[in-house]
This record gives sequence, structure tokens and C-alpha cells, in this order.
Amino acid sequence: MDTRQLERRALERARAERVRVVRLAGTNRYLARSRNVEPDAYFQLSASPFGHITCNCPGFTYRHVCKHAMALSLRLARERQKHPIPATPSQP
Repeated sequence: MDTRQLERRALERARAERVRVVRLAGTNRYLARSRNVEPDAYFQLSASPFGHITCNCPGFTYRHVCKHAMALSLRLARERQKHPIPATPSQP
């Protein structure tokens, strides 16, 4: 499977399983609950200011994409739509 197919599959799973991502206060770190690997465990995600997302789940470690990262990507996109960053005026 190529990267696009993996991302599409992970996105479908994130939506179907209603993966929830919780932000840790004051950081760019997030938690997502594990449902399959260890039912009461949480995976840690981080998001860079440039949009690069990482997760410490086995799927992301192996494929560099996972349902948790895709759920976070969706959340961040929704947040950007609600609170767009104002453009800075250009200097003459």
C-alpha cells in the first residue's frame, strides 16, 4: 500500500471508531486512548507548528501513519477553520 492509501484507510478507521484526541494543557501534546493494543492505555501524539504529527502507537511506528494521527490532523484542521491566523499586512 502506498502512503495515500494508508492515510485514507487510517482516516476511515479514525472516523468509524470515533477516535478522540485530548490535548494536554499548555502543550502541543495530545493523548488518544488505545482500544485494541492495551484497552486502558493511552498513546501520546505531538504536533509541530508546521503540521507534522507523530504518535507512539505500534501502527505509527511501523507505517508512519495511524488512525490517532489522522484524528488529530482532522481536529487541527477544524481548529484552524474556527480560528484562522490573521494575515500580516505587507510592508511597502
